[in-house]
Formats: sequence, C-alpha cells, structure tokens
Amino acid sequence: MFEVRVSGLVPDELVPLLDPVKVVSHEVRTSLLGHFADQAELHGLLARLRAFGLEVVEVRRRVEPPTPSAPAGQDEEGTVGQ
Repeated sequence: MFEVRVSGLVPDELVPLLDPVKVVSHEVRTSLLGHFADQAELHGLLARLRAFGLEVVEVRRRVEPPTPSAPAGQDEEGTVGQ
C-alpha cells in the first residue's frame, strides 16, 4: 500500500480517472491510497498526476497489519515485513 500526497485538492472530474486509487481529500492536500503490482505501476500513477498538473509532495509506503492467516511479522507470501 502506498500513500501519495498532492498539494491542494484533486478536482472531482479527475477522481474517476485515478481509479482504482482511493482519493481522500483534506483541507489543503489530498491523499491517494493504492496497491501497486510493481514500481512501474506506481510510476504510471505519478506520471498521470503530473499530466493532470497536480504537484506530488510525498510518496510513502504504508505498512498494513498482517492478515489473521499470516504468522506475526510475515505477510501472506511468507516474507518478513519491514
């Protein structure tokens, strides 16, 4: 899961173009939350944001809690989380 923060609010007409990313608006910034298969997919979203004239101010990886089926400290694929 990655969170991408952009300066200002994302115009309503652009929100459908960012699907399947979840758009969460705040007073002076917008957070976009999404799962990406690889870095190329993440970079594709960043390129779209730039093409829309949105200023990206932060990109960060968010750690999600492990699923109940995975042992503590491991994700579903059995790799140890960071």
